[in-house]
Amino acid sequence: MSFIDDRHATGLLHLDYLVNPDAPIDAVSEALADLDLVTLDDETLLRGLRRRIAAMLGIDPRWVVIAAGIDVLYRALVELRLGAGPFGVFPPTHLAELQRAVDRGGEIAVAPRRDQFALGLERDDRRFPPGATSVVMSPNDPTGTLVELVDLVRLARASEMVVVDERHGGYTPRTAAPLAREFENVVVLQSMEWWGGLIDMPVAWAIAPPPIAGHLGELVAVETPERRALVAGHAILDDWGWMRRVLHTTALEKGRLFRQLRKLNMVYQPSPSWANFLLVQFARGDVGFFLPRLEERGIRVFLPDQDLLPNHVRVSAVSADATDRLKRALIDIALEL
Repeated sequence: MSFIDDRHATGLLHLDYLVNPDAPIDAVSEALADLDLVTLDDETLLRGLRRRIAAMLGIDPRWVVIAAGIDVLYRALVELRLGAGPFGVFPPTHLAELQRAVDRGGEIAVAPRRDQFALGLERDDRRFPPGATSVVMSPNDPTGTLVELVDLVRLARASEMVVVDERHGGYTPRTAAPLAREFENVVVLQSMEWWGGLIDMPVAWAIAPPPIAGHLGELVAVETPERRALVAGHAILDDWGWMRRVLHTTALEKGRLFRQLRKLNMVYQPSPSWANFLLVQFARGDVGFFLPRLEERGIRVFLPDQDLLPNHVRVSAVSADATDRLKRALIDIALEL
């Protein structure tokens, strides 16, 4: 039973979760069922996974640092960069992991996004002070937008370090990983936790130039993935073709969710998204009206920061039945307006 299925057992339709509802794939369950038959030690499994990820990316394994979750990589980055300058972020974005920097006396600098939630950096943009570590999520949560290549290049030239968080990047072939080879100050974070369904046995990695990767590797050395997470990661790569088909199916349902919602007159057309979720704004009524009534009908959506995104909700693509159920509920609730 998957992460999502466990929570569906409560009777609620969780359209607020970010974990792929069709993951982990069967290959993971089968591998974990035979975990006792795996003879390789943890260090060998870790090195092998590192080599395989590097091979998929077309880079040397020295550029890859594997950790027990993306939060572990953020802790290492905060340790590495704390005191060097502020951490720059582009809200609206959900980067709770950076709270650690604030807790340790660090500074967060904020630069708002432009139209359609793009970064919209100008040439020689100086939104952040010298020494800044700029952090961007792509696809971004909760907007689902990708960072444009030109913005990343300008950010790399204007920042002391750039961190690109691609935790939801499994649904799109676009990645900033090549920029980590072109610029000596770009770090890309990827993870199997959300799109791969390994939220309870996290596997994440950083792609960085060897000097940075070496420092990160030392900082995460005591927080590498547990044995079952390593086996699960290998299983996903063993059946990568099926994993890609599962991700494609989720992306198709996200597209169908987009088309169904844009037909409704109580919401504006959702923002285009490259993740497995949509950002939706109510055009009639408000979140205070709709959310309790959705809960009464057994449907839960995610409420983002209302100061930045007033009257918006984030809705995840789960299944055709879930999409239809949400649409019927919204139409039913709108009759009360």
